[in-house]
Parts: sequence; structure tokens; C-alpha cells
Amino acid sequence: MIIDVHYHLFPKLSEAMCRNLAQSAVRQAREMGIPVDPEELIQKALKTWPDPDGEGVLAVMEDAGIDLTLICMVDNANITRIKPENIQRGNKIIGDIARKHPGRIMALAGVDPRRPEAPDMLKQCFEEFGVRGLKYHPDDGYYPGSKESYRLLEILVKYDGILLTHTSPLGPPSRPKYAEAIELSDLAVDFPELKVIAAHMGACNWRPWASLAARQPNLYGDLAMWDHWAFTKFNLFCRELRDILDFVGPHKVLFGTDNPMASAVVPTKRLIQLLRDLPDKAPAGITFTREEIDGILGNNAAAMLGLA
Repeated sequence: MIIDVHYHLFPKLSEAMCRNLAQSAVRQAREMGIPVDPEELIQKALKTWPDPDGEGVLAVMEDAGIDLTLICMVDNANITRIKPENIQRGNKIIGDIARKHPGRIMALAGVDPRRPEAPDMLKQCFEEFGVRGLKYHPDDGYYPGSKESYRLLEILVKYDGILLTHTSPLGPPSRPKYAEAIELSDLAVDFPELKVIAAHMGACNWRPWASLAARQPNLYGDLAMWDHWAFTKFNLFCRELRDILDFVGPHKVLFGTDNPMASAVVPTKRLIQLLRDLPDKAPAGITFTREEIDGILGNNAAAMLGLA
């Protein structure tokens, strides 16, 4: 089983937002030595990234051999032109897509905890839209352990939802200090039953996440954005991944893609194959077992989600 726990579904996408998101794909392509015409990539993204009916994510899953995907919305209260009703329309769309494809897609709502209406928005997402959890981007300017956030985490626990929250340095206008993994430490104390996925595991700053995940039973991390190192610095990627598994245990690392942005440069099936090959093709002195890789690709997420 292969499970992608981190996929951004865009019901609609403005050209300005698309151009902003495409910059990371362009940068990654250049660092990987892949020739890319930025404007061509942006125009392709404008045609393929908006996915109001879920056909785009299903096509990616079919091409890569992915069995289950967690699709998410992102809300940012800093963008004043985006009103709660706009966000709820998007949350309803992803919820409807998930209900249309049970067993294949699960939805994580996007609700910024700074909104006064946030608790009511999240309740509606669970009760009416059928979501399974919540997606945070705290680097927009809030701490996941803030009072505003706790209002939503209490609701998550009530509905047995999961939290996928960004942890990784990003360029401006991101404010990475809010997304440091150590900011998740209070969640395990005040919401010990809440399952939390630290998106990207803090990326190159993964040790603070690992120090928590090794001691907090319900804190996990995903490999989204790690494909960059896998394809450009393979030996480094293998060393870091081996250290992570040794620090936190092999069951805490989950497969995630950050698609559709990541697959704009390298098809996801290539990343899956790279991971599958690690037991046979890891650098000298580094070993991975088949059980560890199968866990990363899907078994760990299946266990976390309570799937048969």
C-alpha cells in the first residue's frame, strides 16, 4: 500500500498564486540540472493544478501507483480578500471529492485559527463536509500552540481528527519561527491523543522534530519536499533518512509529496521507485530493510489512520 499524506488540492487558482507556487518548482528544476522554461511551466500549472472535481489528483495517483491520498486546503487570514465563505467553499469541495472516492481520498480542512469564526468553520467541516482533519501553515504568522489554535485542536480531538502542520524553513513571506518543530511540544502534553504529522519533519532542521517524535507517541513526520535531496544529493538523503529512522523509530516517517508542485519537475513514480530501491541501492555503509521502506511508503500511515 502507498499512501500520500500531503497533497495540496486547489479547487481554483489565480495566476498570481500559481506564479508564486511555481517558483519553488522552477528553482528545484534548476538545482537538479533539469532544463525548464519558467513561463512554460507556469502555463502548464495554470492548466493542470486547478482541480475542482478531483480528477487531477486521481490521475497523479494512477500514474504513480498511489492507493490513498490525503488532500488538504490551506487558509491564510493575512490575505484579507479571502473571506471565511471562500475558504468554506473550498473545504466543501475537497470534502465532497473525498466522499465521492471513499478509500482513495481523505480530506484535511484548511482553517486559519486566527479567524474569529474558526471554531464554527471547523465544526462545519467535520459535520457537513466529512473531513478527517486539519491542515496548518503556522509560518503565516501564528503558533500551533497558541490559544487560538487550541480552540481548534479541542474540536479535532472531539472528532478524532488529525493535524498536518507545516514545519520547515521557507523564503519570504513565510515566517519560519512560527513553524519550528519545537512549537509542537505542548500539543503532546495538552492533547496527548491528538495525532500530529509534522509536514517535512522540519526539512534540513529535522533534529528538533526527531527529539520530540522519539518521545511523543502520536507525533509523526512526512517526507514532502525531501525529493529535492533524494534526486540531487542522494548520499546525503540516505544518511539523513537512516539517522532519522534510528533516532525516532521506523514507524514515525510517512510518505508525502507536496504535489502537485513537486511532480511538476519529477514524476512522483520516480520518487517512489527511488525509495523502493533503497534496500538494494543505498550507498555503502547505509542499509534499509524492506519492512522500513514499506512502512514509509504506506504501512505506517495505514496504522496511524486505523486502516485495515
